[in-house]
Amino acid sequence: MAKSRARGAVSAQRPIAGPEAFSNLSEPSHVQSQAATMLLIGAHLRGDPQAAQARTETVAALAGRQPVAARALPREDLERLGFPAMPIGTARFHPRELQRALGVRFTARATGAPASSDVRAVSRGLPESAAAFYRSANAETAAALLEAGLRHPHPLVRVAAAASYFEVATDARQAIRVLESGVKSRDLLVRDVAATALGHVDPANPELRTLLKARRRPSKRKPSRTSTIVHGTWAANSSWWQPPSGDFWKYLHDNVDSSLYGASDRFGWTGGYSDAARADGGTSLHDWVQQHNLEGLDLFTHSHGGSVAMLASQAGMKVRRMALLSCPVHWPKYMPDFNLTAKVVSIRVHMDLVILADRGGQRFNDSRIQENVLPIWFDHFATHNPANWQKYNVPAML
Repeated sequence: MAKSRARGAVSAQRPIAGPEAFSNLSEPSHVQSQAATMLLIGAHLRGDPQAAQARTETVAALAGRQPVAARALPREDLERLGFPAMPIGTARFHPRELQRALGVRFTARATGAPASSDVRAVSRGLPESAAAFYRSANAETAAALLEAGLRHPHPLVRVAAAASYFEVATDARQAIRVLESGVKSRDLLVRDVAATALGHVDPANPELRTLLKARRRPSKRKPSRTSTIVHGTWAANSSWWQPPSGDFWKYLHDNVDSSLYGASDRFGWTGGYSDAARADGGTSLHDWVQQHNLEGLDLFTHSHGGSVAMLASQAGMKVRRMALLSCPVHWPKYMPDFNLTAKVVSIRVHMDLVILADRGGQRFNDSRIQENVLPIWFDHFATHNPANWQKYNVPAML
C-alpha cells in the first residue's frame, strides 16, 4: 500500500475480486473494490461502455477511418475486479421492495449518515447480498446491493452506492442525503465521488457551492515561461497545485521544470462541474496564455483540467506538451487539437473511482495520446502525488 495525498487515504495496489471484496468492510483495498463495484453497476445499467463505443464509431466514420474498440472500461480491469456481465437497463424499485429482498427494514428517515442499527444490519447481511449479486447479476440483485450500500459503515461505499442508486430507485431521497453528506467529507476521494455524482443528478444543490470558493495562496515568485498547472473540478481552493508550497507544484518546480509558472497571477479556473464551466475555463486559459505571451507551454493538468486544456487548444492555443493526469475520457467532446499540440501524454490509475462517478472513459483510444497506467487502483489523486512520481519515475513518461 502507498499513501495517497487524499488526506492520508490509502491507495490500493490491487483490487479484491468478486464476492471476496465484501468479506471485509474496513480494509482499504476491500472498501475501494466495493465502491468500484457499486459505481460499475450504474455504468452498466446506463450502458456507458456501449455509448462510448458508439461515439467512437461515429467519429471514425466521419473521419473515414476504421473504428477501434473503445476502452471506456478496460476489459482486463473488469476481469481483475471480477465484475460480472450485466444487462443494460432496469425496472425501478421502491426502497421497501429492496429491503424485503434483503430481509431487513431500515430506518425510514432519509439521512446522510445511517443509523447504527442500519449499519449493524448491513454489516451482517452485505456479504450474502453481494454473493446473490455475483450468482445472478440482474436488476433486482444489483438494486438490493445498492440499497444495502447506502447504509455501509464506510462513507466511500455509501457515496458510490448512492451514485448508482438513481438508476434503480423510485425514491432517491436517501441517496441525495448520502451524497450531500459526502460532499462535506475531509477524505478527498469520498468528497469528489460524492460531488461528481451530485453534480450529475442535482447540479444546483447548494452543498456544491462550498467547493467552488477559490482561495488563492499568496506568491512572490516572478513570472516564468515554460509550464503551468491546470487544476481539475472542485480544486480551485486546493493547495497541492498552488505555489510556492503546494506539494505537487513544489515537486514539479524542484524536480521537473524549474521554470514552472508560480507568480501571483497564475492561471486558475472555477473548477465547476459542467460543460459550460469547462468551456469558460478553456477560453480563459487561451486568453491567459495570449496575454502572457506564453505560446507553446507544457501543461500539467489534472482531471477535467485536461478537458479545459483540450478546449483551449481547440480555441487556437499552441501547446508543446500536454500531460493529462487522471483525465476522464469524453471523446470527441473533449479532445486536443493535435495540429497545435506537439505531444499528449496520459497518466492514470486502474478503475479510477471519480472517473466512474463522472461517467467518463478510463482510457483514451487514439494512438496520438501516449497512455501510461500506474500500478495503482481506484485513487483519482494518485497521479499528482509526488511520492508516486518518484516511485514510478513518471517524469520519464513525459
